[in-house]
Order: sequence, then C-alpha cells, then structure tokens
Amino acid sequence: MTQYTIEIFDGYVTPEGALTKEQYVELVMNRAAESYQAQYGTATTDDGIQAACDAYNAALPA
Repeated sequence: MTQYTIEIFDGYVTPEGALTKEQYVELVMNRAAESYQAQYGTATTDDGIQAACDAYNAALPA
C-alpha cells in the first residue's frame, strides 16, 4: 500500500513540467475539490469536499 500526504488549496496552481507521482495525486485531488466546489456552489474547496461527502452519505441505504 502506498500512502500520500495531500494538501488541498483554494486556487491550486499546477506545477510546471513533469510531475512526480505525489504531485500528480495532489493535482487530481485538488481538481476534484474544485469540481465539488463548483457543483455544490460552496465558498471553498474544503466546503465542496464536505458537501460531496454529505451527499454521498445521504445516498447510502439506511
């Protein structure tokens, strides 16, 4: 198993040039957070992640 430490930033900027595996994972997660922010109309990427999590949990069978 591989573990990564990921930081989510509002206004994430992709590093220039070739990415390491760690940078790529951070890119994917930041872009997902931006997508959730847009989808749920939240003020921050962190709030977007929370909204996506809440929506997922609400869709689970009781």
